[in-house]
Amino acid sequence: MRGPDSAVRGAVVATLRLLPRVSRPLTVAMGAVMVASALVPTAFMLVSGAVIGTLPRAIAAGPSSGAADRVLVLIALAGALFALQQTTGPVLQAVAAALGRRLTLHLRRRVMAASVLPPGIAHLEDPALLDKVAMAQGVGAADISPRELAIAIAMVGSRYLAATAAAVLLAAFRWWLPIILVIEYLLVIRTFRGEFQKSAGVLVGKAEEMRRSAYFRDAALTPAAAKEVRIFGLGQWVEDRFRDSFRTAITAVRRGRRGAWRLMAWAPALFFLTELFTFVLLGRAAVRGEISLGQFTVFASAAGGVGMFASLSQYDLFLQYGAPSVLAAIDLERITAQPHIRLSGGRSSAGLPVHAIRFEAVDFNYPGQGPDRKVLDGLHLEIPAGKSLAVVGENGAGKTTLVKLLARLYDPTAGRIAVDGVDLRDLDPGQWQQRIGAIFQDFVRYQLTVADNVGFGASADVDGDALKLAAARAGALDLVDGLPVGWDTVLSRQFSGGADLSGGQWQRVALARALFAVERGAGVLVLDEPSANLDVRAEAELYDRFLELTEGLTTILISHRFSTVRRADRIVVLDGGRVVEDGSHEALVDAGGRYARMFGLQAARFAP
Repeated sequence: MRGPDSAVRGAVVATLRLLPRVSRPLTVAMGAVMVASALVPTAFMLVSGAVIGTLPRAIAAGPSSGAADRVLVLIALAGALFALQQTTGPVLQAVAAALGRRLTLHLRRRVMAASVLPPGIAHLEDPALLDKVAMAQGVGAADISPRELAIAIAMVGSRYLAATAAAVLLAAFRWWLPIILVIEYLLVIRTFRGEFQKSAGVLVGKAEEMRRSAYFRDAALTPAAAKEVRIFGLGQWVEDRFRDSFRTAITAVRRGRRGAWRLMAWAPALFFLTELFTFVLLGRAAVRGEISLGQFTVFASAAGGVGMFASLSQYDLFLQYGAPSVLAAIDLERITAQPHIRLSGGRSSAGLPVHAIRFEAVDFNYPGQGPDRKVLDGLHLEIPAGKSLAVVGENGAGKTTLVKLLARLYDPTAGRIAVDGVDLRDLDPGQWQQRIGAIFQDFVRYQLTVADNVGFGASADVDGDALKLAAARAGALDLVDGLPVGWDTVLSRQFSGGADLSGGQWQRVALARALFAVERGAGVLVLDEPSANLDVRAEAELYDRFLELTEGLTTILISHRFSTVRRADRIVVLDGGRVVEDGSHEALVDAGGRYARMFGLQAARFAP
């Protein structure tokens, strides 16, 4: 277990190592201003002492004396140092903030890369890892980002440098006095920081509650949930859930702070007695003539400067609460680099499949579910290359899970998926995923241009002719032509000149995205409920053109619409994670089994 300060030290060291990589000029500038902001107060103490020490002689000698001229020069120098002292703090904060913004962007890029680079998605459904992502973004640490941490390092570091310089000055009076003061101050402040670290640790441990409260906050504020929140009168309900989730996390923090309140009761008394002892010692030495009036001024100011070791500010809190952000971002890279997350395999998948894809005794459980909750249970299934296969079954039968395994978003818990006899785990996962064009049931509606929404179907540079061909095959070309600026129209009314689409129009765009991937070389087409949002005419068009769209492609179709399913070369029925029926539409209807009953129920709705 790390001590109260070890996590902070580790975060500070890690951040200092990162800063030159983020911006070397700003890092050098911040270091220079830190040193200046620490030394200027020390210089001001010395000059102020010289002014007070020289002033009695100047008064005695008169305004035309050399002593008077020296006092004027010293006063001017003190004024300049005072002005400089007032500016170094804001300048340091501004430089640190600029560097901190770059640090935040740098770490967020690393967090995004660590989250996106793994070919699978199992890590994005792991609650512990999601908490790590939240902490890396500052969400799980009192919303303190790396920017605030960089500012805190600069301000606290400058304060410690200034306190060290003051201690050196005070050592000229009694060498042992600053040692006693520093040890006492550091012990007290260490205890304070220990209490703050406990609070920060509790809050980090409540990252899941913080994520939940953020979810309820977004439900109240974002357009996606706005309709239902209002129609169903959920405003108060969402507000209450937000308050309860946030209170759960904060209550634990408040309990952890009880020790800090007790500490704050006796620490000021200790500081008062220490300062009183120091000034009595200085006053006694001055009265006895052991030190001059100017020296008394310098040493008294230095004693106050040493006290900066014991001061606390918002920047100390930034250090405590911001440390988990940097450490979590670095740790996230380590976690997502593990082989079981990055997925194995390096063989080329170019041109595959040529013969068939086979599911051989495949079992699968989603992460966090027990072994008795199998989504797929000993699944055996062969998908011939260049043919279309429809997969039907009741909700929860494992249809979409089958597609996720085929796309290698997960690896099977047991068994294997073979592509032309090669285990899918031996193929390069990223390259294999480029062989797949897919429209998923929960496809994403990107708030980007139409060209971007369709062109995401392949990693290659967008080809205008290929975009148009894919849109035409998906029945979306007229839709694109009718938009305000065609392919450059942003599909969101939240942006100037943007346009929103209906559910069916969005589905055509998503289908065009999958077909664009086919145009760019994908050999496997996945259609997961491709007509769920289409109107009757559009669904009929898809039904009539199904054979054309899937010709020569290895196609997996998942749908509850039997008007589309019946056009597939072959149909399988899943139940309990296994294939229970297999055949053509006509054969399955004649068999009178599960498929025939589902088809009959749907057809009966349209019978006279």
